Amino acid sequence: MTTEFSRFAPDPLLEYIQTFLESPIIPSPNSIDLSHSAASDCLYRQVRPKPHLAELYHENSKLSPHSTLQIPADTSTLEQVRRWFFETAYCVDEEVLVANGSGLRISYDQLPEWLQSPLNLFSKPGLLTDLLYAADLIVLHDGMLFRVVPESNYLWSEHEVKDEAALLSSLFWRPLPVRLEECSTMLIVVACPWRYMLLYGPRGYRHTLLDIGRLLGYLQYQCEFNGHSAIVHQDFLDTKADQFVQADGVERSVYALLTFSPINPDE
Repeated sequence: MTTEFSRFAPDPLLEYIQTFLESPIIPSPNSIDLSHSAASDCLYRQVRPKPHLAELYHENSKLSPHSTLQIPADTSTLEQVRRWFFETAYCVDEEVLVANGSGLRISYDQLPEWLQSPLNLFSKPGLLTDLLYAADLIVLHDGMLFRVVPESNYLWSEHEVKDEAALLSSLFWRPLPVRLEECSTMLIVVACPWRYMLLYGPRGYRHTLLDIGRLLGYLQYQCEFNGHSAIVHQDFLDTKADQFVQADGVERSVYALLTFSPINPDE
């Protein structure tokens, strides 16, 4: 067959066709990938005319001896900024919180007993509370969203969740990864990377992600110690989750959801 085709095609063309058939098919840099996927991003990364956004972020966040970004040489500057943030943004006038008895805050003892112990430690200054600088911790309970307030013995009442079942169902891909009733009490971790980026530039994202990892590890361990298995959900519909907690999706965006189930439900 090759001999018959060679009568009509010159040798360079035959060589090109053979190379084309035996090599992976790589699209032209000017083509558009209509079936965008994680696998295609990985396969074609070497022939991209521009670096992938994730790689660009990775490069921009690196430090070298020649970096022009002036980050704090020690932790004292960060501690001053964190202290200022806790004492201003989270320090609301008492008259505002209890105006007209509207109940804009609740104490920890109004939460389920198994959840009180893990969250109560955020009411005390320390390394654990510092994790709430670049992340807001939201509690869903009894159809209300509450925010954990660093170094305080209460939670803010954010807003009431109406049509809770429908909203919770809309957060996840179908089918739901857990039973809907297991979502009635939920912890929501909202990332706020710009708080670190004030001092560290793009590297502030790294600090934020590391803090969230520590926060999730602590919450999982403490909740399981108190008899409830904590499941971390990292893949969900981001826009729906941001709308759920009224985050803008840029300066504040949901990074993780935690749902719970009793380890020994019969006890």
